Amino acid sequence: MTRALCIFEDGKVENFYPLTLTRPVYDLRCGISTLWEKINRISEENLHLLCREHLSQVTSQRIKNARVNQLADLKHTDVLFVNGRLLFLDDEIALEGDEKIAVQGQDIVYGRLNKDTLEKLSLGSTQTIEDTLAQAKQMVKVEEVEANLLEYLWDLVRLNGEAIKADFRLTGKSGIEGEVADGAYLIKPDQIYLAKGAEVQPGVVLNAEEGPIHIGEKVKVRPPTIIDGPCYIGKGTIVDGAKIREGCSVGPVCRIAGEIAESIFHAYSNKHHHGFIGHAYVGEWVNMGALTTNSDLKNTYGTIKVPLQGKPIDTRDIKVGSFIGDHTKTGIGTLLSTGCVIGVACNIFGGGMTPNFIPSFSWGGKKGFVENKLDKVIGVARLVMERRGVKQTQADRDLLKRVHELTADERRKRK
Repeated sequence: MTRALCIFEDGKVENFYPLTLTRPVYDLRCGISTLWEKINRISEENLHLLCREHLSQVTSQRIKNARVNQLADLKHTDVLFVNGRLLFLDDEIALEGDEKIAVQGQDIVYGRLNKDTLEKLSLGSTQTIEDTLAQAKQMVKVEEVEANLLEYLWDLVRLNGEAIKADFRLTGKSGIEGEVADGAYLIKPDQIYLAKGAEVQPGVVLNAEEGPIHIGEKVKVRPPTIIDGPCYIGKGTIVDGAKIREGCSVGPVCRIAGEIAESIFHAYSNKHHHGFIGHAYVGEWVNMGALTTNSDLKNTYGTIKVPLQGKPIDTRDIKVGSFIGDHTKTGIGTLLSTGCVIGVACNIFGGGMTPNFIPSFSWGGKKGFVENKLDKVIGVARLVMERRGVKQTQADRDLLKRVHELTADERRKRK
């Protein structure tokens, strides 16, 4: 039997909140694809995924070709374990080879273990997989390696342009398969890929001088739009009179207008009006009202601190925007402060500048916040999903309920 490829989460998933409240760390987007899709290039057979238990149902729903949290199956086969925080670009990790644990500092990057070794180890739960691999260090070779092991959410944004370039090179796709109207202007067309069913209308400029542009199936790009590479636009997205600066990835079925720069929109999110979003990661099912704008640079040009688990973390970057959890909505004229974190299922309105941290399930604005009621969140989410032809499942509802429970303390602390 082919050695299993198992992608796991480690203890640093909280460094990627609020996005990893609703998905495993390896389902975050960077470049043209998600982290797990890049790692899956090692082997497309016998894929296993390990994640926190509250994510198991929704992960099985989203990633259908994988076995999720099937620890018992891993006990009796050879396995290559890969850390889900790995940004797998030009790395070389072989599925087969000698047993080893590859580390970067204190972090495990990957571990290649045979069945005989695994049978001697304790595979208790998905939460203890790090301990299991740490035990294996006493049994097999340990090797120090260099890898793009992401530490924080803003690393995805910082490395996104590089990831787009690497993904474009590795996929080997270029050329025009869709429709480019007369009056559209393509600069360096050999670095542009337009998939079948995609449409670029007159008055659009695609500029790939600084990096490639990948436009997926059934994307519609309306004028007046300029897209600077490196850039990725996912399947079914509508770009409607936008300035998309370099380093942006827009996942499937989004609506984009106004200006965005060096930002990631995960999927199914709307920024369909004027306003600026820069150096940001926007989750799924997010809707931004007209003129929603974030700051990504201090007037002092100082490095930006981002609140994480109640503590300010210095990013050591001078350009950091906002990080917005799934199902969050902003009203017209919302101003997002530099390096702010907005949780899952927030409803922000009333204009003015936001605080630098808004707990999940918050409702309000400059006059203060109350709890965004769970039943209302689930109901609105159902309506929003139906508008995009997606049926809300019991797994989706259970996930929101569990995230509501997991984030109760952060709401209490804000009172």
